[in-house]
This record gives sequence, structure tokens and C-alpha cells, in this order.
Amino acid sequence: MKNLAKKALTGIMLLSPVLAFGQNFGTNVPTTNVTSLSAVESIITKIVNWLTGLFFVAAILFIFYAAWLYLTAAGDEDKVQKAKSQLLYSIVAIAVALLAGTMRYIVQSILS
Repeated sequence: MKNLAKKALTGIMLLSPVLAFGQNFGTNVPTTNVTSLSAVESIITKIVNWLTGLFFVAAILFIFYAAWLYLTAAGDEDKVQKAKSQLLYSIVAIAVALLAGTMRYIVQSILS
């Protein structure tokens, strides 16, 4: 019972800042710069470019992780196999990132 009370109190304390963000301290309504369909396309393009870049960074970090796994395997076949599969997954992630980055142009060429 004591453990449950601690967990409940911890949960309440962690969620209390979220409740504060829900308050409205004025009547200021945020404005946007979206006035046309081309502005929406521009925003989506920026988001896709950022996500593609982050995806590449994550894939490269996983390649470094696979290299670290391989170097620290010390001849253990299970660890070497894990490093090889990690490297394969990283290469697939880079291929998916390349495809995601060019998907806009592929769809645009099909539709035009």
C-alpha cells in the first residue's frame, strides 16, 4: 500500500506541469503564415527534409554502433552475427531514407 501511494504521488507530481500548460493566460490566438496551398507544401517539404536528415544521422549512428559491436565481439560468433545484422539494418535504413527523400519527386513526376 505504501508503494502504491508513492507511485501515485510521483505520477501526480510528474503530471502537474502538464496541467499548467493547459491554462489559457489571455485571449491571444496564435497566427500562422499559411495563406495558400503552396505554403502548406513548403511546410511539408521542410518537415520531410528535416526528418530525412535525422533519419540519415540515426542510420550513421547505428553503423558506428555495429562497428563497436564488431570490435568488441572478441571472436564471439553470436556478437559478430549481431554486429553483422545491425550493419545490414543500418544499410536498409539508409536505403529507406534515400527513398523517403526522393518520394516527393517520384510522386510529382508520376502526377505531372
